[in-house]
Amino acid sequence: MLGLLIVGLPALVTGLCVLLARKFLQGRVREGHNDVLVPLFLTAGTIYAVMLGFLVVVVWEAYGNAKDNVGAEASTLTTMYRMTNGMEPGELKVMREHIREYTEAVAEKEWAIQAKTGGASPDARRQVAAIYREYAAMPRDVESSAVNREFLQQFSNVTAARNKRTLQAGEEVPWVLWLGLVGGATIVVAMSCMLYMDKLWPHVLGSIVLTVMIGMLLFVTVILAKPFKGALALKPEPFEHSMSVYKAVDGGN
Repeated sequence: MLGLLIVGLPALVTGLCVLLARKFLQGRVREGHNDVLVPLFLTAGTIYAVMLGFLVVVVWEAYGNAKDNVGAEASTLTTMYRMTNGMEPGELKVMREHIREYTEAVAEKEWAIQAKTGGASPDARRQVAAIYREYAAMPRDVESSAVNREFLQQFSNVTAARNKRTLQAGEEVPWVLWLGLVGGATIVVAMSCMLYMDKLWPHVLGSIVLTVMIGMLLFVTVILAKPFKGALALKPEPFEHSMSVYKAVDGGN
């Protein structure tokens, strides 16, 4: 439905606008009409293409960064879970429980919250605080062990990735950019309708193709603008994979 609204409907409107414009221009077009309009059309089209292409690249990079960040967070959790093998039995049990509950909270609760509001899960936040409290309560000699120091460093990376993920879930393309994109598309398409060709249908078809191309790029921008929402929203599969690794580690693998 969104694709039809962004691509199909403007294409239909463009075809009708070409017909209306030709009806209005018929008998009123003077020599040099296209000579003046075509350079303006090409200039407007080039400026708009640069702006649209730049935004598509930026949105795609932001989407890719969000995906990489999710993968890094889940992978680090898996590494931390394996690192607990070097801890004392009491620490091992407590840390594994916190890691497991944090991962479950992210995959089952926090993901849905980020898809709706871009917020965070209180359950996941509690597990983060609980792990830091465990470290604060450790004896100095235990806390300073090589395994615990590395574990804490890895967990700091997880919390940094989580904060970044939460920010990415709430990011949006500023309305002023949408205004420029929609306004620029309207100007370019309207100028294509004001051109005058001897043959009707090639003009109609060319303007519709132009509108469809612009609409497709706008559609891609809308879909990728929010990495945690929509048809191509990122899934919690990396965290689900981490939970399966936890079971393997618990089984001795």
